[in-house]
Amino acid sequence: MRYFSMSLRKHQALILLITAMVTGLLLLYFIFGVVGKVPPSDYRELTDLVIDVEHSDGTMDTYNSHLFSYSSKDDLITMHIPLDKAWKSEYSSINFLFYNSIIKAYYKDKLLITYGENIDRHMIGKQKVTIPVPDKAYGSEIRVVIKPLTGILEDTFRSPVLMSFKTDQFYPIIGQEAFYAIFSVILVFSFIGMIIFAFLYRTVDFAREGTWLMGLIFSITLWYVGNSGMLYMLTSSENISAVGEYIGMYLLFSTAPLFSSFETERPFVRKYLKISGWLLFAVFWICLALYILPSGFNYVWQLRWMQALQIVMVFSALISLLFPGKKRKTGSDQVMGFGLIGVAFFGILEQIRIIVAAQITENWPPLLQWFAKAHFSTVLILLLVITLFTSYVIKVKDILQKSLREKHLEILAYTDNLTGLGNRQFLQRKLNILDLTREKDYAVIFIDINKLKYANDTFGHEAGDQLIQMVATAIKEAMEGNSDGFAGRNGGDEFICVAIPSSRVSSITKNIRYNLERQRNQQRPPFPVGVSIGVATYREFLAGTSDSARGVVYSSQVIKLADERMYEDKMAQRKGPGDMR
Repeated sequence: MRYFSMSLRKHQALILLITAMVTGLLLLYFIFGVVGKVPPSDYRELTDLVIDVEHSDGTMDTYNSHLFSYSSKDDLITMHIPLDKAWKSEYSSINFLFYNSIIKAYYKDKLLITYGENIDRHMIGKQKVTIPVPDKAYGSEIRVVIKPLTGILEDTFRSPVLMSFKTDQFYPIIGQEAFYAIFSVILVFSFIGMIIFAFLYRTVDFAREGTWLMGLIFSITLWYVGNSGMLYMLTSSENISAVGEYIGMYLLFSTAPLFSSFETERPFVRKYLKISGWLLFAVFWICLALYILPSGFNYVWQLRWMQALQIVMVFSALISLLFPGKKRKTGSDQVMGFGLIGVAFFGILEQIRIIVAAQITENWPPLLQWFAKAHFSTVLILLLVITLFTSYVIKVKDILQKSLREKHLEILAYTDNLTGLGNRQFLQRKLNILDLTREKDYAVIFIDINKLKYANDTFGHEAGDQLIQMVATAIKEAMEGNSDGFAGRNGGDEFICVAIPSSRVSSITKNIRYNLERQRNQQRPPFPVGVSIGVATYREFLAGTSDSARGVVYSSQVIKLADERMYEDKMAQRKGPGDMR
């Protein structure tokens, strides 16, 4: 029980992140899957079908449901869709999706509509078919003749749906309203994230991996909404829907290896993923440019080769993510590992489903009929997005925490504990920068606390610390308006301020004395409060050097001059009334 409690505390951030993501997705699912669902009264699924598949040898197979198959692009498919007279007043169009075919719909011998013949550049993709139903057809049937342009059924054919013209634009998302909303949100936010990270690509380390992560999520989501037909919710163009699918696919086989290259620690694998990813990213832009320009380029020319390449690159990325070669796994690696095991599992199921779906008909067992219609790809993509995003967020969190720890240690290393000002190491680092950058317009203020030893010996070290803190506060307040300058404790009773530009030195020096006097009046300590100050500028030191030595003045030389002038001020105060009051 104690180990479980410790484990919960250790992974509290991870648990909260996953809980928030799952809660958000469930909320979207409820809003759009329940509240925003297309009412069942707005459509009718047409399951009473007769489908004839005529083969080139003259034989024919007949199916009495939407589950059918064909084996050649020389086959001719005829779908008979009976319509009840009672549906006449409610519905006016028949809707379905079919992959890459020439489709003609008839009422008796009258041609109602044609799809697939006049698509520009003949893009392969799912076609949304909407058949207007004439009033006379109710009580009779609509005949749909399909001439496939591919040799196999790419996916399970789903039952046509009868709808009204007012609502038939929602056909592609019937039963998937929630998933459409979720994928739309993912698509928009991943695109925005990709743009933001791209702007930060060269300035923020984790933005590089984030760019390719968002690109990967965007590409796989775009591919899916195009492949599933959901993209028709945004456009009625078969071309745009198909191009969206191919842009997602072409972008996927470049973003997957480039993102994975940041996760692996195997040098050869990283090099292979980076080189292949950048080459394929160039191919993506070349193909997109050729398609936009009047070149006649068609994404389908080498489609099968590109699909094979996509499988190779995605598989390479998946293997490199599953086996990154890291000796010590972080929380990010564990999320990635477990998540991708689930992704691989559903990926295998989806591949099996696609392979067997074209063969499954009404004669197969009900379990296999369900398997052919299952949405494994939807679960796969959601799980992949959650896994990649969660793993990346944890990784960024770890990077930021490490950076903050290092920053904190750096602050401790360069900060004087008693005063909060920079310490001697801080001053040395800043002075070195002055010398390296050849800064010329600066002045050094050398400050020494008067009678610190007397305060320590007479009133104790607490009184000495109080005196040091009073001087430090006076310096901080005086330096507030000089953002380019800096100040620090040089050790013991000495402080050094650097004013940039040097014209500010007079006001800073005056304010240090004023602030210290104000504190003395407010706190009324039992010990004397005072400082000795010496000022020197770079330019006056340079003017006082010989011509042969000019151009090689260092901050240490200016500090030495300021130190000498501080000593002169101390001597002057000793001779004055009150002996360094």
